[in-house]
Amino acid sequence: MSHTNIMSQAEAASFLGVTERTVRNYIKKGLLSKHKISGKTGIPSEEVVSLSEDMNSSMPVVSRSEIVRLRAKVRRLESHMEAVLSILDAKDSPLALSQAYAKDLYEFCQGHLKRGSWDPAEIGPWVEIFDRISEDDLLTLQKASSDPHPWRPFLKLCVAMMSFVVGLPEYSTSLEMQTLHRKLVSSRRRLRVSSFIYGEIHGDLTKELLNEFPVSSTNDVLFRKILKNG
Repeated sequence: MSHTNIMSQAEAASFLGVTERTVRNYIKKGLLSKHKISGKTGIPSEEVVSLSEDMNSSMPVVSRSEIVRLRAKVRRLESHMEAVLSILDAKDSPLALSQAYAKDLYEFCQGHLKRGSWDPAEIGPWVEIFDRISEDDLLTLQKASSDPHPWRPFLKLCVAMMSFVVGLPEYSTSLEMQTLHRKLVSSRRRLRVSSFIYGEIHGDLTKELLNEFPVSSTNDVLFRKILKNG
């Protein structure tokens, strides 16, 4: 081996007991990669050793498509964990609204809800508000606005923003917009939790509807029915 950290294709082929053509195919399939280290282009030796161990084990060598699938699964799991952690973090830091700010925030929410479209930069601060509204904040909002269902405009705005982001032309190719949508989905979950807790405590419409649906089957149908009563 001519370098402690890198192998030539010929060295990798010799180590693996295959031809250089097979090594090139491994590179094309993503099982090995080429890098430039200290001015020399070659294959990292640890990749060759790892592939050799896989080849000599009872498990089949993982294909490139399988690697892609596994990486996608990891990204989805990371996304779900991010949503869970976001909800947990939000629970520890409620808005703790004052009466005066609650009234302004409620009216601000109503105003944004009427617009129907937003600059993506405007949505970020709303995500934080959606995440941090607690059942106590909803009570303050109820007193400040005299709305018996103070959570409704915030949940409606969150859902409207979700639809808006998905409808953007760049959504399918923009990681930023897809991430924003994922955050809004997490925010909607958080809002639902706060709304149901508020409803259970203060006898809001949510409690009335919960009697129609078992808690274990609470889903989007229930929340769409709640929104239609607005």
